[in-house]
Amino acid sequence: MPETPMEPVARALADILREALVRGESVHVPGLGTFEVRHQPSQVMEEGGLSVVLPPRDVVVFKPEP
Repeated sequence: MPETPMEPVARALADILREALVRGESVHVPGLGTFEVRHQPSQVMEEGGLSVVLPPRDVVVFKPEP
């Protein structure tokens, strides 16, 4: 199936976002919002009488523009 004209643009944007987020930088896309990485510390959850430890991790957060 042929590629639409926007597919290379979308792939390039995704690559730029991924590279910046891996470096720990936030990325603001005008008219869309801001992507950033936040660190979540480890957590302990009770599950069926057992304690389960979730390891710390980094998550991507998106804040849309108002």
